[in-house]
Amino acid sequence: MRPMISPSTRKGNGVTLGSMNCRISEVSLRGVCRELLGAGRPVSHRVLRQVLHERFGATGKTARVLRVWREESARQAVAAKQTNDRPPAPALPIDVQQLQQRLQQAEAHAAEQTARAEVAELREQSHQDRWALEIDQLREQLRAQPDYAREVRTLQSTVARLTVELAALRGAAAGTAAGEEGPTS
Repeated sequence: MRPMISPSTRKGNGVTLGSMNCRISEVSLRGVCRELLGAGRPVSHRVLRQVLHERFGATGKTARVLRVWREESARQAVAAKQTNDRPPAPALPIDVQQLQQRLQQAEAHAAEQTARAEVAELREQSHQDRWALEIDQLREQLRAQPDYAREVRTLQSTVARLTVELAALRGAAAGTAAGEEGPTS
């Protein structure tokens, strides 16, 4: 015969399955433990339970909370020991230090040059935009003048007519000059 499991009920932020309280998940509990351990000051079991009660409205089962607390404390101690066991980085030779300083100076100089180039580019673009706008305004002023196209056509036809008349007069002048020098008897 299977034991009867009581139905789940909601209480606050958590769920109670029968008599088991599931308000504090494993992830949340470990997160709180890591947070308190990461603060760098000693934390008592009582303080841990108080923080859990403030955040989740429950403190969890003592055995489970202490087991997770010990695991996280041990994990942090191992991590701290590993970082302390590493040998310190050897001092860099003077040549390398000088090279690093030169590299920093070169990077600073390159940043300055890039900034100057960007400013020059902006100035040039502004200059081009200004003159393009001025030329466009002058063209619009010409087009806005009354009878602009008619005047242009009239002037072109006058130039063409005067060119034809000039050619005819030159031809007549050349003909009369040739007739005067004609045969003399």
